[in-house]
Amino acid sequence: MKLPATSRPVVRFRFYFSILVSLPLILSGMVVYSPKAEAQRHEVEGYVTAVAMPAGFDVNGERVTLSPETTYGVMGGKADGERHASADGLRVGAFVHVAGMADAKNKGSKVILADSVLFRDDWDKTLTGLGVVQQVLTAGAEPVFQADGYRIRVTPATEVSFAGKLNTLSDVGPNTWIHYKGKRDEQGVLVAAQARFVAAKGWPLLTPRPKTPPAQEPVPAQGALIDADGKMEDLHAKVRYGDSAGFCSWHKLSTDQAMQQRIVRIGERLVPQCQRQLSDNDPAKIRFRFYAVEDGSIKSELPCNLGLVLIAAQEVARLENDDQIAAVLASGIAFHLQAESTRFVAENRDLLGAELASAALSLSTGLVLGTAGYFLVEHHLETKLEEERSRIALGLMSDAGYNPWQAPEAWRRLAPKKLPKDVATLKYPSRSGYQLGILYLQYSGVKDAAAGSQ
Repeated sequence: MKLPATSRPVVRFRFYFSILVSLPLILSGMVVYSPKAEAQRHEVEGYVTAVAMPAGFDVNGERVTLSPETTYGVMGGKADGERHASADGLRVGAFVHVAGMADAKNKGSKVILADSVLFRDDWDKTLTGLGVVQQVLTAGAEPVFQADGYRIRVTPATEVSFAGKLNTLSDVGPNTWIHYKGKRDEQGVLVAAQARFVAAKGWPLLTPRPKTPPAQEPVPAQGALIDADGKMEDLHAKVRYGDSAGFCSWHKLSTDQAMQQRIVRIGERLVPQCQRQLSDNDPAKIRFRFYAVEDGSIKSELPCNLGLVLIAAQEVARLENDDQIAAVLASGIAFHLQAESTRFVAENRDLLGAELASAALSLSTGLVLGTAGYFLVEHHLETKLEEERSRIALGLMSDAGYNPWQAPEAWRRLAPKKLPKDVATLKYPSRSGYQLGILYLQYSGVKDAAAGSQ
């Protein structure tokens, strides 16, 4: 753009003035700014997705190399977390911040030679959220509840409050809601500093379920199409994408009857007990249904409307065992439980309190509801939502007797477009990284557990 004539002298003066000011520094051999040096500086933050010690590791797919000069610490500089900060802590699932320069030995590739590696001290991290109590694991003076993918202990020091038809901890049971805040202990149990227990008022005034979902049905031998609600149509029926409300649209059901039966068996086993014990006419009941569909583009669970969970037959073919299939279906179940959290908050704002309800919506779900399905309202919440689903899914797998340590392996096998001949070369995607972090923190005791029934 050509500058107006009146502004040219000003620009010219500023240019020469900057040269005059910089001249002493230049003459003394000091570098004020080097675009090339700046471009070589790198920082990356995320989950460790592969480890090849002592040479280095990967963070979110970026390669990091180490040297004897690399330093280790804790984010925020907390001295009490230093016990977790060393090269020994570099394992898949650890969350780190890496700073360094482009590795000169790996020109042309995105490899960082780390100056420093900072660990997020998850042991000291304050956790907060909202979830339904799925189980009372331990009763008594210090009860332990399973909710939102955590084991939550309430101690005499916990600030406890109740709402609805609840008065004491002995009144709390499955399908009670808890808004919690606290930190993990060394056994991975979340010790609550605050816990508010809320009994739901009963189903809902503002967001009623749009319809009664179809029941789980056997797939016809000749095949069929299924829509977002779980309604089947003849395989050759003329349907349009818009005819099926929701983002699932229409899918072709697999005619592999053995596979369909396997999916139903695994899925029904994963449904949490707190849902199973609800009567069929209870408005909080989610009527889960599970089907295998033909769709090579799907690389994860596909939760649709009204408790419907789909999995691609092509995914099943990639997975090694029932435990890995369970990981995918459990994530779909967790999605619907997330949606219930949103509905619960919307209908119980008076019991939760406006401030707590607002925080619960943003911290725990980030979903809005419509008759067409459940949609993310902000892109940046996607990661948090996926992490919550992944955490809840591990709990569902463990409760159902499946090996939760197989979940990261499932997502690793589903991530690439095509499985390589040597599966061991596959890197873990970020979802696997998060789950491995949770497994090390909360499930170390079941690391060597036998796999579920095959």
